[in-house]
Amino acid sequence: MRLTRFAAAWIAASLMLAALPALAQPAPAPAAVRASDAERIAAARDRVLPVVVSILTVREDHVQGEPVLSVSSGSGTVVTAQGHIATNAHVTENGRSFRVVFADGRELPARLVGTDTLSDLAVLQALPAAPETFAYAEFSRQLDLQPGDTVLAMGAPWGLSNSMSAGVVNNPRRLLVSLFDDEADYEDRLGADQPTGRYYAWIQHDAAIAPGNSGGPLVDLSGRIVGVNTRGTLFGGDLAFAIPGPDAGEVVAALVAKGRIERTHLGFRLRSLKGTGLKDGVLVNAVERGSAAEKAGLLAGDRILTLQGETVRALQPVDVPALQRRLAELPVGAAVALGIDRAGKRSEIRLTAQRLPDDRIEERAFTPFGLSLAEMTPALSRRRNLDETSGLIVTGIRPGGPAAIARPALAQGDVILRVNGKPVASHASLDAVAGLPPTDGKPLVIEFQREAEQRIAVLAPIHGDRLRTPLPELAKAWAGVEVQPVTASLARDLGLAAPGFRIIRTYPGSPLAAAGARVGDLLTTLDGEPLRAANENSADGFHQRVRDLPIGSTARFEALRDGKPQVFSLALAESPINTSGLRTLALSRLRAQLREIGFYDRAARRLPASQSGVVVDGVEAGGPAGLAHLAGGDIIISLGGEPVRDLTGLAQALERALAKGNGSVVPLQVVRGGETRILYLERYWLTETP
Repeated sequence: MRLTRFAAAWIAASLMLAALPALAQPAPAPAAVRASDAERIAAARDRVLPVVVSILTVREDHVQGEPVLSVSSGSGTVVTAQGHIATNAHVTENGRSFRVVFADGRELPARLVGTDTLSDLAVLQALPAAPETFAYAEFSRQLDLQPGDTVLAMGAPWGLSNSMSAGVVNNPRRLLVSLFDDEADYEDRLGADQPTGRYYAWIQHDAAIAPGNSGGPLVDLSGRIVGVNTRGTLFGGDLAFAIPGPDAGEVVAALVAKGRIERTHLGFRLRSLKGTGLKDGVLVNAVERGSAAEKAGLLAGDRILTLQGETVRALQPVDVPALQRRLAELPVGAAVALGIDRAGKRSEIRLTAQRLPDDRIEERAFTPFGLSLAEMTPALSRRRNLDETSGLIVTGIRPGGPAAIARPALAQGDVILRVNGKPVASHASLDAVAGLPPTDGKPLVIEFQREAEQRIAVLAPIHGDRLRTPLPELAKAWAGVEVQPVTASLARDLGLAAPGFRIIRTYPGSPLAAAGARVGDLLTTLDGEPLRAANENSADGFHQRVRDLPIGSTARFEALRDGKPQVFSLALAESPINTSGLRTLALSRLRAQLREIGFYDRAARRLPASQSGVVVDGVEAGGPAGLAHLAGGDIIISLGGEPVRDLTGLAQALERALAKGNGSVVPLQVVRGGETRILYLERYWLTETP
């Protein structure tokens, strides 16, 4: 299981389960481990654990059309002397940058060599500064595990590296199909667009794993990688599932050699004979429309008895993956002969094996349009029952963005076909057509498919960092205090002579403070008119009375201080700009939301009026700012040794620091609470993250 920021929910669920009353007698404690087994466990640990790595992935997911960077972690094992690392595909899913941490604490960048989503396996390669030879572990070559065999799960649960747990094999061949499930839905439950586990059965074991263990090795007492831990469950005890080592080893070797897995596609799916009373063959579960199988006349419900003249049999669901793998490994272009039984009549169907298309969905944000898109594939079109087999399908839209305010607005599920008359069937083609601002400054014409309708829209793109300058607010008079309403009944209960508004805060240099007002003073009149609170919760009555007066006019307040009358005469000032009225900047280089520092920021932090800087409104956890541990509310006052005075100055200081190229980090000074802190932006993340 990949570890993400949502892991806290997983912990909470675990605690809730732990609090439930026992429904059965507890299992007996396991027998003491024999000394010889303890020695073998130690030997296997020392052989494999030093080459197990923690993987830090910066992911780019999409929320309402916006790319959002977050951090997740997983585990992996070095499996070649060249530093290739085997892990799960879901650990690297949507990954934009990778770092690996070795057992000795050394941290290196890594590149993605290849991914195979159908087996949920991927390969990374560590990138040291200078070439080196890595220690590595090896996969087992045959599945010879038996129930009860001791196995070791290694990895980084919850991101804690160099961790190991021990358990036993429960079942070396397991599908996640219970006695009550329909096996026909098995693949779809594992992932409609990217199913995993199609070609193998999992190893079920009870060595404890948790989020962060994904991709880590399952090791036997001989020190072999007998599995790759992939998923676990909270229910039914410590149930964990691993990809068998021999299958994983073959996929990993192919990814190292070619970066991809080549398989064939015949256009049908299988199911076992379970529940039919039949003893021979395997059932055709589904036939895809337009596939080679359909064209050859194969029908759902046919029973395949032979493949290339050899008998096939799948009595139980666990027997099906091996047959599907056998079909997938047929050579592309090969003539395939299927001996079938249809309603008691036997015949032979011949078809040609076709290359399995790469149906991985690559979702990307296209910021100028304010939406996210995925390239259409035949399988994606078929699953969504669409007419179009090429184009870009809209997967999300940013509220208020160009696509959301296009005329008419685009919607999730639309398929963009052409922009200004030019076809856009890929992300690259859209970049080429609309990646730069239009030279004529005119909006773009978007042709798109919505269900069965061909539509057009006019869209004005926005390029570059988004600088927001709010509309100026009408200036109002300001006395410079915060007050608490004191009603007549509250005044009576407090023993005060009159109702009014009690000063609870004065701002430095404000008109009332300069006139001598203090915290605790009870303001009773303004220009001879009583100040009355409508209720005990809202001070709006006071502020509205002040705002109704002209800026610069003289105001006369009467007040009580410890029961003694006070009079404050002052010139009302112009109210400071509220936070909502300050300029903001979405800086893509940092993946952070920033804004100008304002009067109330300085007042809240007791900073001098001359204090400059930029306030951090928010950061993406996986962006350079998030990875530098910058947090919302920080005030950036220095970057790369240069003072930061405003939004423009911050962006310029960042570009100058990167241009210098000195060192691996860029220092960043921030005001946080009552402290000034030093943080470090890593050049690696600044250049590798989008």
